[in-house]
Order: sequence, then structure tokens, then C-alpha cells
Amino acid sequence: MTTEEMEKKLFQLSERECHHRDHPNHLSDYYQQLEKVMINGRQVYLFDNLMEEQENFTLLKQSRFSPVPYHNHSFIELNYIYSGTCTQLIDDQKVTLTKGQICLIDTGIPHSIEMTGEDDVLINLLIKRDYFAQLISREQFNEGVVLDFVLTALSDKHAHDQYIVFKNNKDDRIHAVIQEMLKETYEKAIGSKRIISNLIAILFTFLVREFDYQTNKQEAAKKQHILAILTYIEENFQTVTLPKLATLFNYSPSYLSTLIKRETSKNLTELIIEKKLNLAHNLIASSTKPITQCAAEAGFTNITFFYKKYKLYYGHTPKKKK
Repeated sequence: MTTEEMEKKLFQLSERECHHRDHPNHLSDYYQQLEKVMINGRQVYLFDNLMEEQENFTLLKQSRFSPVPYHNHSFIELNYIYSGTCTQLIDDQKVTLTKGQICLIDTGIPHSIEMTGEDDVLINLLIKRDYFAQLISREQFNEGVVLDFVLTALSDKHAHDQYIVFKNNKDDRIHAVIQEMLKETYEKAIGSKRIISNLIAILFTFLVREFDYQTNKQEAAKKQHILAILTYIEENFQTVTLPKLATLFNYSPSYLSTLIKRETSKNLTELIIEKKLNLAHNLIASSTKPITQCAAEAGFTNITFFYKKYKLYYGHTPKKKK
């Protein structure tokens, strides 16, 4: 797909956009099916159904001609202004972005989008926070506002009230990366997901390099150490133990246990079980192996315990796709 073909598809009005254009200020029927919560006295929609359970990220074009009411979600959102402008209210702060600018929004922070016009094309990159953590650790960003952002986003303890605006809109490389991501999204060719994943890493590398200047380096180094611990757990959850982890990172077991709990709101055992459940879930979804074998390969020795934890974590018992 050429850039011209991609942009033709990108700027083409969808059926939904035509409806919004012809019925201004009409709230879509889509919102009737969404769960709502009250946050600070305001009704907020939960947008946690925008991504499939097995997906780590998704790229979407924001529908034009319709405002988006206050909403939040459990994934991290990156907004890129491909064309025109866009004004958002993020936790009551008005943020207006122009072509080429980016806004990175934390999990769980209420935000809304004012009505956009035909020339206003907003690209939404939605990223699950566990995948975002892997991305940051894999690229070894040692300091900076992006690292600070993701560590707060990963913590269930900290208030989720942050966003970052990247206002340098003169970097053609970032625009080129977004274009390639859109081409792969529209084409859906073999390997597209892997290519988009690599492009996401390139995108954040550009952002860190170009915009990493408002950082307390000492605090970032401290947080990087915490991220290294969480990354080690991620990569070694089948064999890691608290004493081994404490020795490796030069902490006492009791202090390390407190540190992990403080930063994630979970203890080490809970983190390990979650990693094993994720592995079992992926094995069940992607292989023909029996559920019991998938559970065993993920590290569960007690199948009753596995079923109980799986249902508690995913909301349903494990089952094979027909």
C-alpha cells in the first residue's frame, strides 16, 4: 500500500462519520451499551472494550464530527494529530493539539474530545500497560518523562492523573512512523502485527530522544531500578523466589517484599500467578493442547487451583475455541 492509497482511505468519510456530520450533537447509540461510573461528581464512560482480550495494542482513527464525552480506560492512550487540530479536556485541563503533536494519556484519567471537523484526523494508539512496561524495559530507557510516566501508569497505588504533551511537530520521522503503522493496519498482511510492534518501539525511541528534558535524573535512576526488578520477574516468573530476587538486587527479603507491594499493590506471589495465568491463557488460545497440559506448562501443579484463579482473573473458566 502506498502512502497515497493509505491517506485516501484515512481521509475518506466512513458511514459513521457521515451520520455524525448529518446529525450534529447526537450521541451515538454506542454509548448505551457502555458501563458508566461517577468520578468527582461527573458521569464517565468506561472504554475498556476497544481492544480484544488477546491484543496488546490497537491503532484507530477517531471518528470526526462527533464529540467524545468524558471517558477513561485501563490502557495507555497515545493521540497523534495526523491533520488539523484537536482539543481535549484531560481531567478538566484544556489541551489543544495541532498537526504532528502527540499527547500520551495515563490509565484511568477521565478525558473528553471536542467535536472535530473534516480536516481534523486524530490517530489513537491504545497500548495495554503490561505491554508498555515490556516495551520500555526492552528499549532500556534509563531516565526521562516517559519512564516516569509508565512507572506511575503501572502502579495501582499512585494517582492516575498525568499526561504528557509532545509539542515538537517538526520531526518528519515520527510522521513517517505513524504512516507506516497505518499502512500495516489497513493492509493486515502477514507479519503486520510484528511490524507495528517494532514501529511502536521506534516511535517511543524518537519521543524519548527528542523530548526527554524535564527529568529529575536521580529519581529516574531509582525508578529504573524498580523497573529492572519488575522486568526480572516478568522474564523469570517460573523460577523466581523472594530470597533469590532479594540477593540479586541487594535487598533484604522483607524490604523487597514491601517495595514490590508499594509499587504494584500486589505481592510477589500474586505477580507470579498473574504471569502464569497469562501464559496459560495464551497457550490455550493458540495451541491444540488440552487445558490441563497448558496449565501444567504454565507452572500450575494443582488444576483445581488453576481453574479457581483463572476464573477469578478472567471472569470465566478456561475454554478452547471451537
